[in-house]
Amino acid sequence: MKIYSKLLPKLGRDIVRELLDAGDIEIEPENVPAAEEDFAAIVGEYLRQDAELNESAKDLLARRGWNASKFGEARRVMAETRRFPIGDDGVDYVIEQMLEFMMISSRIEEVFAPDHAMRKRIVGVLRRYMQIDDEVDTEVRKRLKHLQEGTRDWEIQYQRTAEQVRRNKGLI
Repeated sequence: MKIYSKLLPKLGRDIVRELLDAGDIEIEPENVPAAEEDFAAIVGEYLRQDAELNESAKDLLARRGWNASKFGEARRVMAETRRFPIGDDGVDYVIEQMLEFMMISSRIEEVFAPDHAMRKRIVGVLRRYMQIDDEVDTEVRKRLKHLQEGTRDWEIQYQRTAEQVRRNKGLI
């Protein structure tokens, strides 16, 4: 799950707004900002653990003498070892954490909707934020049509251009 940490406050607002507008939950107005922070914190904690997983995967690559092309395999091995959900399982895990949070939070006054309805709304918001990285990639690739993909020049320019696009979009 790739979501830019700079967007977490907005993500929290969007999730709360989506659930409130649908009548799925009730929150006292003075508790809305704190609830938004709580939803953002759930995603932020997942992203933190995911970054740790990436570092562990890099360490595994080094220990086993694997090249960088085996990063995905190393990441899967470390995820299984830690029982850490990745990919679509990660999205499901984050949503489950949010649903559990709503049931125990003193900031959420009432929950009216069934889990499956709220899950559908939350996944829609998460997917919109996850799509932002794909949009950055598409824009970068459009700018680099003059270079042959896979070459050293292309790789260097891709990184530079991606950073520039992210900065222009306020993602970093």
